[in-house]
Amino acid sequence: MIRMPAVAGAFYPSKPDVLKHLIVQCFQHRLGPGNVPVLHSPPKGELFGLIVPHAGYIYSGPIAAHSYSRLAENGFRWVLLLGPNHTGIGREFSIMSQGSWRTPLGDIGIESGKATLLKTIPQIEEDHSAHLREHSLEVQLPFLQFLSPEAFFVPICVSSMDLSEIKAVGKMAGELLKEDKDAVILASTDLSHYHSHATAIKLDSMAIEAIVNLDSDLLWERVHKIPITMCGYAPVIILLEACKAAGVKEGKLLKYATSGDTGGDFSQVVGYGAIAFFKS
Repeated sequence: MIRMPAVAGAFYPSKPDVLKHLIVQCFQHRLGPGNVPVLHSPPKGELFGLIVPHAGYIYSGPIAAHSYSRLAENGFRWVLLLGPNHTGIGREFSIMSQGSWRTPLGDIGIESGKATLLKTIPQIEEDHSAHLREHSLEVQLPFLQFLSPEAFFVPICVSSMDLSEIKAVGKMAGELLKEDKDAVILASTDLSHYHSHATAIKLDSMAIEAIVNLDSDLLWERVHKIPITMCGYAPVIILLEACKAAGVKEGKLLKYATSGDTGGDFSQVVGYGAIAFFKS
């Protein structure tokens, strides 16, 4: 099966040369890491996880580039991609375990052996429908292909609202992957949505504080009680619990900005964060 692109030409360019040029610009942007990274091979195995935003590249691409720069520095063979379910279609923890996804840069294959391993987690179920129109994972693939045309991935789309189940999936995933030096977990999320720039910074700082301290319960509480309109809190909690299972002690904020910083409109912004988690 080939999963065709759903948001090429909208969230990112549909022409390969234009897409590659924009990715380069994201790395070299005044808010980006500065340089276009070179993939380290073989993987160092020091980086366990990353948080990446998933908006249009012109808005969140320079911030995402900070995470992808660290991914390149560490090296990788495959990534576990965790993203929120914006469409409401499919299972609570939907995986695709076979086939490939197509982008303007070509096809990127699913690591079927690792997907089969992850399907041993009871909550994770095979479900293609959740992925067909979902953008939160698709927008990561051109960055991965740019860094490594030989990369593989495993996509899991999350819609569960059960904290105990979300944490259980994360713990089991961490146990399964903690010794895999070829793998990095990427959790896709944007932060607060459609507040003023100043309000977004205040709200997002509270989410980031919980994230870098690996405090899943505090993140859950702040998202729901304040509230913070962070779309991918469930994938992030999976990553936080996986980090704890793998012995990771804390996260490191690489870059924070809003769509006001990249797009110029500060009246209603979306927050973006790049955060890394390294093995002790």
